[in-house]
Amino acid sequence: EKMAITKMLHMGASKKKQIDIHLKQAIEYVLNPTKLGEANLAGGINCPLAIAYEQMKATKEFFQKTGGRQGYHIILSLPPGEGSPEEMYEIGMKFADRFLKNEYEAIVAVHTDKDHLHAHILINSVNLA
Repeated sequence: EKMAITKMLHMGASKKKQIDIHLKQAIEYVLNPTKLGEANLAGGINCPLAIAYEQMKATKEFFQKTGGRQGYHIILSLPPGEGSPEEMYEIGMKFADRFLKNEYEAIVAVHTDKDHLHAHILINSVNLA
């Protein structure tokens, strides 16, 4: 099985606007219907997609960890022409399940807008445990 983590990024706190604007923008980007395409494969882990940003923000406030690192952004990619959107989603969810051990809020979304399938995994920086 060929797979590569093409990117692993972190989102810092913004000094200008709202402190968690980078997290909000990342969630909006990965859930963009144009990127998701007809497959429209996205799911939340420990948070519903429709309120993912609000819930991640509430978790930060509850644990009094609103500053500093806001979250992590992992991108998993398949080579061009390999796999189906459903397989890419399954890979993303399995990766998130093993990596996060059900201790974080996260979003997994498959983008089909390039010649290679890729899954975005956005993770809240605050551990729920």
